[in-house]
Amino acid sequence: MNEKALQWFYKELPDLVYKGVLTQEAADNLRRYYGGVKGADKKWLVIMLCSVFGALLIGLGIILLIGHNWEQLSRALRTVLSLLPLLIAQGLASWVLLKYPQSHALKEGTATFLSLMVGASIALISQTYNIPNDTPTFLLTWMLLIVPLVYFMEATIPAGIYIVGVATWTENFWYYQPLKAFLFWPFLAVIIPHLIGILREEKYTHRAAFLTLVMAVSVCFGTGFTLGRTWPSSWMVIFPSLITLFYLLGAWKFPGASTNWQRPPLVIGGLGIFVFMFLFTYRCPWESITQPYNYPPNEILSPTAIPDHLLTFSLVAGVMLFALQFAKRRDWMRTLFGVLPLMALVGYALATASLSSAFPTSLFNGFLLVVSLYRLITGIRANHLGTINTGMLMLAVLVLARFFDSEINFLLKGLVFILIGIGFLVTNVVMLRRKGGAA
Repeated sequence: MNEKALQWFYKELPDLVYKGVLTQEAADNLRRYYGGVKGADKKWLVIMLCSVFGALLIGLGIILLIGHNWEQLSRALRTVLSLLPLLIAQGLASWVLLKYPQSHALKEGTATFLSLMVGASIALISQTYNIPNDTPTFLLTWMLLIVPLVYFMEATIPAGIYIVGVATWTENFWYYQPLKAFLFWPFLAVIIPHLIGILREEKYTHRAAFLTLVMAVSVCFGTGFTLGRTWPSSWMVIFPSLITLFYLLGAWKFPGASTNWQRPPLVIGGLGIFVFMFLFTYRCPWESITQPYNYPPNEILSPTAIPDHLLTFSLVAGVMLFALQFAKRRDWMRTLFGVLPLMALVGYALATASLSSAFPTSLFNGFLLVVSLYRLITGIRANHLGTINTGMLMLAVLVLARFFDSEINFLLKGLVFILIGIGFLVTNVVMLRRKGGAA
């Protein structure tokens, strides 16, 4: 089988396993039979790193060369030198499109270089003509100018630069101009077709993982910059909902992934869900609800608050409907994780109504206990070591946290540490023996 066919076949294996066409054992046997292949995925990862560092070094080198005796040069010469890196990068990109349109490596590298040179040229021209320093305008102009590269060059790194740049631009407006900050979402939507195209063709590659990771992190920042400013401590509902949405999307849209790096939304979501469940077992977050609010009291009813309320409650409702789909499929582990937004909303209502943190902290202590025990039991039944270990880790963190909160003496706390450690070791040894591994 030739290399291209083998690459395609290996990409199809996870879906075939998930759909029941092949068993995991059969898929592993096929991989062993056909052997390794220099996949485009690993090649793309190397190219991505080399492109970024190469483009940065070349760009910085050009700027340093131009910057030598910069003030002594005439304005006309400075203008020419400011545009020269951009013209060189544009020429390279055009040459690659004409001569090597099928080379993802060259297109990725030249598109990244051109993206950086666009920003450098804008900055140099602004300095040459003493254009007032307006960072948000500079960022937005730069980002909008590199959008065509994403689609003409089919380049993912410029897409990542654009996403990060738009999130950074939004940060300048979240406090004083909240309606302007909401433009983050339509600006982000510009890159969605590129992301969808990659997920359709290369769902389980490093390229897709890179872009989905950048998208997820930037959406978290964008959400913080655009939502939750009109009612106190609303982050306690908004961010658990967003993180849960990532987790459920990762489980729903990446069912055939063979490793966790192939589905960043699920990894980010899973870690985030545990962090929030654990955080909400403490009193501090709930006590913040009753603290004085920094914004005018009537802002919660103002027109600027309407998009905030609509998006927040749409997010919560959407996640709950999503979790219901997993419940219909009897995937109770995903369903348990999926009800975090509802639990956060109930906890928020209890804290607000009682002006006490006792009820919501008790609620989340019980919730985390149930989730960790269920995960542990599920792992034992399925003979899955990873699930067992994560369940034990969640349970251990909860127990140890409550021990540190208590007045129990250090001797007993030390014994509990030892017992939990022994429990981890014994469980792993037993499970490895069941699997036939060496203990």
